[in-house]
Amino acid sequence: MCCMGGATGSSTDREILPNNVKPTHYNVTIVPGLETLKFSGQVSVSLDVLETTKTIITNANELEVSSASVVVFRVADGGLDRVNHWPKDPTTHRATQEATSITLQKEAETVTMEFKEEIPAGSKIILHMSFVGIHNDQMAGFYRSGYTDLEGNKKWLVVTQFEATDCRRCFPSWDEPNLKATFDITLCVPKDRTALSNMQVISETDVQIGDKTLKSVKFATTPVMSTYLVAMCVGEFDYTEAVANPVKPANAQSITCRVYTLKGQKEMGKFALGVGTKTLEFFSAYFDVAYPLPKMDMVAIPDFAAGAMENWGLVTYRESALLYDPAKSSAKAKERVAYVVGHELAHQWFGNLVTMDWWSELWLNEGFATFVGWLAVDHIFPEWNVFTSFLINEYNKGVLLDSLRSSHPIEVEVKSPSEVSQIFDAISYSKGASVIRMLNAFLGSDKFAQGVTVYLKKHAFGNAKTVDLWAALGSVSGVDVASMMYSWTRDLGYPVVSVDGESYDEAKKELTLNLSQSRFLSSGDLTPEEDASAPLWHIPIAVITDSGNSTFLFKEKSGSITFPYTKSEHSYFKINAQVNGFYRVKYTPEQLKQLAAVIEKDIKIFSTSDRIGIISDAFSLAKAGLSTTAEALEVLKSFKAEEDQMVLDLINTSILAIKQAWYRDTKVNEALDKLKLAIFESKISAVGFEYPEGEDQLSVLKRNLVIQAAADTKHPGTVTELKSRFDKFMAGDKNAFHANLRAPVFTSVLAHSTTPNEHFDAIFSLYHKGENIDEKMAAIQSVGATTDFEIAKKILANVLDSSVVKLQDCSYPVSSLANLYPRKPEIYEYMWHWVTTNWVALHTKLAPTLALLGSVLSNSINFDDDEFLTKVENWSKGEGLSPEAKAERVKQVSLCKRIFDQKLEALRGNAKWTAREGSNVSDWLVLNGFAQ
Repeated sequence: MCCMGGATGSSTDREILPNNVKPTHYNVTIVPGLETLKFSGQVSVSLDVLETTKTIITNANELEVSSASVVVFRVADGGLDRVNHWPKDPTTHRATQEATSITLQKEAETVTMEFKEEIPAGSKIILHMSFVGIHNDQMAGFYRSGYTDLEGNKKWLVVTQFEATDCRRCFPSWDEPNLKATFDITLCVPKDRTALSNMQVISETDVQIGDKTLKSVKFATTPVMSTYLVAMCVGEFDYTEAVANPVKPANAQSITCRVYTLKGQKEMGKFALGVGTKTLEFFSAYFDVAYPLPKMDMVAIPDFAAGAMENWGLVTYRESALLYDPAKSSAKAKERVAYVVGHELAHQWFGNLVTMDWWSELWLNEGFATFVGWLAVDHIFPEWNVFTSFLINEYNKGVLLDSLRSSHPIEVEVKSPSEVSQIFDAISYSKGASVIRMLNAFLGSDKFAQGVTVYLKKHAFGNAKTVDLWAALGSVSGVDVASMMYSWTRDLGYPVVSVDGESYDEAKKELTLNLSQSRFLSSGDLTPEEDASAPLWHIPIAVITDSGNSTFLFKEKSGSITFPYTKSEHSYFKINAQVNGFYRVKYTPEQLKQLAAVIEKDIKIFSTSDRIGIISDAFSLAKAGLSTTAEALEVLKSFKAEEDQMVLDLINTSILAIKQAWYRDTKVNEALDKLKLAIFESKISAVGFEYPEGEDQLSVLKRNLVIQAAADTKHPGTVTELKSRFDKFMAGDKNAFHANLRAPVFTSVLAHSTTPNEHFDAIFSLYHKGENIDEKMAAIQSVGATTDFEIAKKILANVLDSSVVKLQDCSYPVSSLANLYPRKPEIYEYMWHWVTTNWVALHTKLAPTLALLGSVLSNSINFDDDEFLTKVENWSKGEGLSPEAKAERVKQVSLCKRIFDQKLEALRGNAKWTAREGSNVSDWLVLNGFAQ
């Protein structure tokens, strides 16, 4: 872990392999076992010997390496006599020797091969290994994924998922991102199966293995790449195909693109295919670097832990992230597919062509791909206004997590595979993308793009560090980017910029603002020591006024800025224009009132992004105690005329955040529902329940939001309408409600059911039997809205049964109960009982997919009182257990310790918020007529 001071830590204790040899090429042949669930293989690794050695150590996990030998095919000057006495390989007649011992180190995930004779430094050798592995069902390594085909038969496919450190589960390898090599892959598979890998097929021949005649599918040699990007997939697929034709750069070639699906689903791949071809064309021009592979395959996998994986030339996806049916999928599903495709294809350059040097700089892959993924969607669908969605989906996630002490810097030292898995979070993705967006705005989009091109061309087919990106951007822009960005990536947290005072010069028509910066904590309890040791961020300050815009780079703890301004009754200024900067803004109460008054007079005086920023800052500052919740609610009153879907979405979630913090106060919750209804009620009749054909994306999303918000507040007309439509659906009318209405229909029916078992069974059955993936996801994510406690207990019991809830989906019903079940104390208590009672089973089931384990545990911890949180901490430390059991508990929880600590800190922050406010929220609700 990094300290707040900014060092990225020592790399000397990373769990890495010895550097006595270095791989340059792998020749891998694997025979998958679709029936036996075991696979066998051979790998020949070309190695440069850097130090004289008798020992070679490589990564291997859950593999049985049955034989190993080395063949010397080149020896440094003077070294030939050292290998002349070795036995000769019968085929090549080169010096060779078998390993005298092969030892698997399970904890270290390595295999050690000892040889009798020294292998001299300067040699070039080939290490041959034979091995056997298992197709596990844990969505890691070379795993199996099950599904039911069109005839109702159970079928299996096998597919790889290697990031971060699971190539070693498939074949012995130097499984570190900076140990790049080329790969030749051969798969021996049944003749009726399709075999896919990173590169195109160059030959198919029959091969006899045991009593079976298989086809041996050989793929072209890959470019130099990291092991985590190698991919293989074998199954029965349909595909749809198109060609991307980039016009830039001059050496760009056409790219054959395919979307592979299960049989009968290929039509649902056409939207992603169209997005994919346009995205490849866009990035080829934007980066001014040609895509280096001849093809791009994208495959929908029935069981997949992440959203998608950017394997070079063979991107794998969850079905929900790749498949879209225009007639039966929701607008949100369309947006998700477009964005995920954009994100993954961005990685083909940023991550695959140029890879981070070590996992500590994961953000170089994920933060950048997140930002330019949104750029691609904005290019293809400019009418979607996706960068307002970016503020809700990325920026807000980043500032929320990074306002905790238990967050981590963007660049954070990680040493072990479990530590690597824990930084695939909103800091690496969302904060990373947000600071890149901030820098893009400050440098200008043209200069920024030019700098990225310099970076990619200089480090193509290699590895790079954050400083290399800063150097490239600085060389083009003339800005000292490294100094400017140091604290944004090396230090924990981000600042709040406070306006401490203002003075107006009538003669010069200028306004001077006195500003200060300090670290922002959502708990609001920054200590003097923390404040004194906090970094000084270089903060881009963009000010928008009715007289024009001004930009500054604010580097001081406190200082002033001056800009043109004509003061009048209706004049205004707003800091952080377009919310391009990754920081909070604290105005004086008078300044905030002036902003609210301007908005109330003309809702469109500020852009959608700026309106989002005003609301987001107001509620975040209130939670932190830097203002009051009453002040934030007063700001909301100025948004009566708001019609933008993204702003309304933020208003909805801001009210929900108060409800969640005041979960014990029924009166406050009911009053907040009335407040929300007052905001949304006038919009219900305006949007209606029908979805006209050809309606634009934003209108569809707005209707979805308004109906869901109205249903959540128990609006009688909405509840009745949704129930009526569900009844017609159950009676056989499959067109009773539009695909976009699934979530509000399902949650409202469950929340107001008088026959809860009947309605739960009907909706949960759609998870298994729904006509497409979108319907299935809507069903499983809605089940927590039930009001029946016995059903809630059954939902949690199902999480442990993969035949009922798929492993990839196991976190959905848990989070659904935490968020939607109406009687919070009742479900919170049971969820903690459930997760602790079943912890060993959950850990065994989910440990290979740590994100799922962390999500299930985090969503099961919800009370915010000190007594409960102390109990949780004692449980995590194994208090009361034997020394052996205690050590095991600590080891198990360490796999998701980061998210565990963050959840406890967030809950303590909520407790401080409610205690600090006392009756202020209730008083405001009474004063404004929402409570008595």
